[in-house]
Amino acid sequence: KPYIHHLYMETYNELESLLKDGYIKSIGVSNMTIPKMKLLLKDCKVSPVVNQVELHPHFQQESLVRYHLDETDVKLVGYMPLGSPNRPERDRFPEHTVDLEDPVLVEISKENGWTVGQTALKFNMQRGIALIPQTATPSRLEENLLSSNLPDLTKEQMQRLLKIDKNCRLIRGQVFNWKKDQDWHDL
Repeated sequence: KPYIHHLYMETYNELESLLKDGYIKSIGVSNMTIPKMKLLLKDCKVSPVVNQVELHPHFQQESLVRYHLDETDVKLVGYMPLGSPNRPERDRFPEHTVDLEDPVLVEISKENGWTVGQTALKFNMQRGIALIPQTATPSRLEENLLSSNLPDLTKEQMQRLLKIDKNCRLIRGQVFNWKKDQDWHDL
């Protein structure tokens, strides 16, 4: 269904009531574009703490990042920060690119002696974004955690990485196109 602001606000206002009554500690939103966020911030009593959005080197959403950093107190949380190389086949399309194979990302990783994944994570961390990479592999979990303690990328490296944006959104909502009598278990 399309975004209908007054219906969204009915739900959001209920969350504000739950917050006021102490049932929840904070409110977060996801996938809010700049226009939707402006409407929400205009009409809400309590601003959301976070906006969780898809962010990775090939889908940088620079205008959304700048908006959140410069004009709101709402923190961005990036999901799929590595480009989700192991996502299900149903979420793959021919025009998708593979972030972790990008030659610039690979080269900067070699320059620093880091893994490509660590460089991808450090890039968005350095942009002021909290990240939620997904892994079930203990060594990758450790690698991801260690990326927060790496030294900053140079300004020149950051500029090179900003140029690899391909506006390649990986999740388009297709995961919600369930057939009748199906739920997320059937996807």
